[in-house]
Amino acid sequence: MMTRKVLNIRALLLALFISVSIGVFAQTSVKGVVLEPSGEPAIGATIMEKGTSVGTATDFDGNFSIKVASPNAVLVVSYVGMETQEVKLAGRTDLTITLKESGVSLDEVVVVGYGTMKKSDLAGASVSMSEDDLKGSIITNLDQSLQGRATGVQAMSTSGAPGSSSSIRVRGQSTINANAEPLYVIDGVIVQGGGNSGSDFGLGDALGNGKVSTVSPLSTINPADIVSMEILKDASATAIYGAQGSNGVVLITTKRGKAGEAKFTYDGMVAINHQNKRLDMMNLREYAEYYNDMAANGYISSPSDWYRDPSVLGVGTNWQDAIFRTALQNQHQVSAQGGTEKVQYYVSGSYMNQEGTLIGSDFSRFSVRANLDAQLKSWLKLGLSATYTDTDESLKLADGEQGIINYSLTTLPDIPIYDIDGNFSSIVREGYTNPNPIALAMLDDIKLHRKKLTGNIFFDVTPIKNLVWHAEFGYDVSASKADRYKPMVDLGSWVRSSNESSIQKNSSWFWQLKNYVSYNGTAWDKFHYTAMVGQECWESSYDYTSIFASGLPSDEVHNPALGNKNSYNISAGFGSSAMASFFTRETLNWDDRYLLTYTYRYDGSSNFGPENRWAGFHSVAAAWRFSNEKFFEPVRNVIDNGKLRLGWGQTGNANIGGYAWGVAMSRMPSALGAGYRPANIANPAIKWETQEQWNAGIDLNMLNNRLNLVVDAYIKTSKDMLMSMQLPSYMGTQGNGSSALAAPKGNFGEIQNKGIEIEVTGRPFVGEFEWESSFQISFNRNKLKALSGTENAQLVGYGQWSDVVSVSEIGQPLYNFYGYVVEGVYRDYDDIMNSPTPDHFPSDGVFNKSNTVWVGDLKYKDVNGDGKIDANDRTVIGSPMPKFTFGWTNTFRYKNIDLSIFLNGSYGNDVMNYLGINLTGMKSTWTNQLNSVGDRAQLVPIDPNKVYPAGQNWYDDITNIRVKNWQTKTPAARLNDPNDNDRISDRYIEDGSYLRIKNITLGYTFKKSLLKRLHLENLRVYCNIQNLHTFTKYKGYDPEVGASTQDSSGLVYGLDYGRYPSPTTYSFGLNISF
Repeated sequence: MMTRKVLNIRALLLALFISVSIGVFAQTSVKGVVLEPSGEPAIGATIMEKGTSVGTATDFDGNFSIKVASPNAVLVVSYVGMETQEVKLAGRTDLTITLKESGVSLDEVVVVGYGTMKKSDLAGASVSMSEDDLKGSIITNLDQSLQGRATGVQAMSTSGAPGSSSSIRVRGQSTINANAEPLYVIDGVIVQGGGNSGSDFGLGDALGNGKVSTVSPLSTINPADIVSMEILKDASATAIYGAQGSNGVVLITTKRGKAGEAKFTYDGMVAINHQNKRLDMMNLREYAEYYNDMAANGYISSPSDWYRDPSVLGVGTNWQDAIFRTALQNQHQVSAQGGTEKVQYYVSGSYMNQEGTLIGSDFSRFSVRANLDAQLKSWLKLGLSATYTDTDESLKLADGEQGIINYSLTTLPDIPIYDIDGNFSSIVREGYTNPNPIALAMLDDIKLHRKKLTGNIFFDVTPIKNLVWHAEFGYDVSASKADRYKPMVDLGSWVRSSNESSIQKNSSWFWQLKNYVSYNGTAWDKFHYTAMVGQECWESSYDYTSIFASGLPSDEVHNPALGNKNSYNISAGFGSSAMASFFTRETLNWDDRYLLTYTYRYDGSSNFGPENRWAGFHSVAAAWRFSNEKFFEPVRNVIDNGKLRLGWGQTGNANIGGYAWGVAMSRMPSALGAGYRPANIANPAIKWETQEQWNAGIDLNMLNNRLNLVVDAYIKTSKDMLMSMQLPSYMGTQGNGSSALAAPKGNFGEIQNKGIEIEVTGRPFVGEFEWESSFQISFNRNKLKALSGTENAQLVGYGQWSDVVSVSEIGQPLYNFYGYVVEGVYRDYDDIMNSPTPDHFPSDGVFNKSNTVWVGDLKYKDVNGDGKIDANDRTVIGSPMPKFTFGWTNTFRYKNIDLSIFLNGSYGNDVMNYLGINLTGMKSTWTNQLNSVGDRAQLVPIDPNKVYPAGQNWYDDITNIRVKNWQTKTPAARLNDPNDNDRISDRYIEDGSYLRIKNITLGYTFKKSLLKRLHLENLRVYCNIQNLHTFTKYKGYDPEVGASTQDSSGLVYGLDYGRYPSPTTYSFGLNISF
């Protein structure tokens, strides 16, 4: 019996051995080569046997070898930037596989809030930007990459200073006083900071009252670390972020490691930056003619002999050439990525240094990043991300009346930069107040040093199939130090008898904790669903200290602690805010035809009082992929994919600062010592600003994905708008920004934005020669729908001299320019008498050229028809809002050569050339002017033979003066401008439309055969030109003028105070991988 059992066991083992042997020997060896469309070997392409984990990768020659279980197996071939192909062996053992360029992939996975989705399953409106979209451009800050490349996104550079930010608006201006910038989320962590000025970082006076330079939180991020950006635009997409998503959401994903051998990459670039444009200012000869004209009209009693004969003079000093320089820039990055099937890593380090084209300004950044992913167990995944950034900036007060640019334009051309001893020249003239612009730029020192550490740690737990619990902790810690020093100066008209020094330190901490559980499943083979529910909380806090002192013992000593103790000004502050949230999202997909997404978020914010702290936000979106219907099969060879989308949603806005509902106390001196008073009027009833948005869209992919169209239409309404209430002065407040008693913040308005967005992408040519083209155009109409509260019929924006420059009225777009309409100039005395009475008409009827209206002054339109010119004749004179913005990218490839050309622009917007008030005012002999004032009204006597008593002349007799060139709209030069010819009028409104050659990149990628001998995986060289030329009618430096850096009310847009212009950049770059 035992013998039989033993024999049976032996027979069983023998049968098992034979079957295993047959399985082993039945494997088929397959070899081959994988080629790119150009015929070059595809290095590192992945070849997998379908349905198994068996796979390999190609070598430097594109060759591969793999053993498969069956001669009829199917190989899946994938390669970056190429379509994934399935190759049926059908008994073949030697293959040549040529890849195809990938078009728009419907199976592409894109990042959405708290997860990812297939692009084909999206029902909301969003825009994706890949790593390839960022290549080639010289991008210092990530927000610059959004200009013209994303529909519905208007990115306006607020300054051309190195490290500066852009003003980003997604689908128009949705709020006024509250922060209107989108939410930035990097690898799931909210990026703190933002806004347009140094004051937003708590630097205040240490940065020149927050008006020195725009500083961007995104300037601390290395663009080369980015793999994709997703811009969520409509409420159905952003509602998952609730109160933080009302201005749009920008999701940024950084590079992570991949399994395989370590891959090392170096990216390097050197560049020069140059200011191509100069304003046409008067040179010395032309200024002398202007000076003599003022003298000939009796405004200079004792004319200088220096200017008597302009023909003998040279051109003088060109102050624009003096303040602008050709600046150098360099950027270097090294990175490594790789890992095993269970652990992958990505690490990088970068350094960037950029000199500003305005002398004395520069920016440098050092950053390191580390990303780690580890599959600790089959059910447990760990992820880590960390970034440290260190930036240094030398800042200059560029724009504004006291900015270097304004001084360089108004300083006279007969003044040298240096005296004969090589020192800054002194300017000693009666009535002359300008400092030497170069001395101002080089002597005053403002530096900003920032450190930032951001990152997160997360766990993905999969207790059962398709169920994932994601737990994450994120942080953002930053510190900044601003140093400002102003030395003693004695340069003639510019005297500073005491030096000044200030230091301000700022720290901020942000942490967030989130947990969410997601489940995806399938039923009846056609019904796919996902459900996600989660919780999130975060806290943000800051503190700052500052010290100011003057009277330091020496200009070699910059420590304010050593200043005059009576000059000390020490301040400190701190604050915090917090939010707790609960959210859910469900998606339903029936047969890849009918899609439905629902989201809900419930937020609680410490920025509101206990009664209004919590609010809920819903959204729903549906889509129909009509191309998957049976009736569509006859045209499927033309239209590959067609999808209709419709969405509705709500979001909120709580961006008004901490404890805005309560009363802050302000310190004040008194006879009995320090005292305290309320700094603002409380409003415990303040609540969430809410936004409701409808979106309808269509997606079409045609001709085998060679032609693609995306169209979206939306209506976005912001209600209960957060803003400061405007109150009458007898209540102790003067409205927005009052220094006496700040008005209460509340919910006082409604704004609506309507728009259409169109994106067309195509590949007219494929193969050895390729042409890819992408065109985006966005139309948006903005309207103030309602205001509430006392005297809130309109919102007023002020210029630098407290003059009204813009008005936002019910039923009109925001920020309309407001002022007088110029009809011409007064030709003669009769013209003055027969026109509506000007506001500087003499009450006694006696005209005087020193203090009343005069021949050659501007004649303004009597808008209200009451027969007189006064403030009631001011009206809307322009709008800074464009009718549409656009971008057009064309990329050409021929074998190893690639050429990319990117154009962007804006149409229909106006710019107020506020700088022109100084440059065309002609009210002083000591201020240089634009050459265009040569068209000014020329006064001549009607009767040149008329005889006058001693001490009088024809130019004092208004009845004997006429304007020779009476068709002009430029007034005559008049000392002190008694008629206020420089008041805000349409004279300063210019067409701000432009077309810009934004970026041209020419590159060459070396052949793989050469790279193999060099033991390299990739080698590419390129040259790039950025901001090559701008076609525009605008006469200033740059028509791209967004939110004002000189105004904190949020009510001024499109004013050019002498904005630091964006430079033209010429660069050469190198990319190496091995």
